[in-house]
Amino acid sequence: MNANVEKLLARMSELEKDLEAELEAELAAQRRRFRYRLEKGRAAFEREAAELNARLRQGWVAFLLAAPLKSLLVAPVIYSLVAPLVLLDLWLFVYQSVCFPAYGIEKVERARYVVLDRGALTYLNWIERLNCVYCGYANGLVAYAREVASRTEQYFCPIKHARRLAGAHGRYKDFLDFGDADAYRTRLADLRGQLKP
Repeated sequence: MNANVEKLLARMSELEKDLEAELEAELAAQRRRFRYRLEKGRAAFEREAAELNARLRQGWVAFLLAAPLKSLLVAPVIYSLVAPLVLLDLWLFVYQSVCFPAYGIEKVERARYVVLDRGALTYLNWIERLNCVYCGYANGLVAYAREVASRTEQYFCPIKHARRLAGAHGRYKDFLDFGDADAYRTRLADLRGQLKP
């Protein structure tokens, strides 16, 4: 990797840290603005805010009557993904339980990716809450699966592709250059060592 690319990557890393700090500060400001706090990882609204939220909830019958017909017709197709998602979730648990300890790879903490807190929002009716839980589960699970896959890739084949990859995971930038056989032989153990608990 050339020096300019390394410098840009280092700058990106610093910017990511700065962005993370800003996002945390913004979340803290949102907690104050919408009057809730986190208790043991769960959002708890102040009484007045919870009462206001409940008053703003649209009933589920009115919600269904206002929904476009196409939304109602495609809902079964959207929700049909539940079975493969649950199967993926179970298989990722088995995969990590068997393979990661065998290779000394630190397990991915599922709870960091699959966050199901929007179902507690009282301004949503039960259909909206179900939709939010579903989307949070699906997207969190895919992010979790991606991290499991990226750790697996870093262990077995931490080599960049010959052409630019769209949407590469965060570990990819540290992978070895395509065609650099010497780096593969000399740095593979180091890249594997980074995965240890």
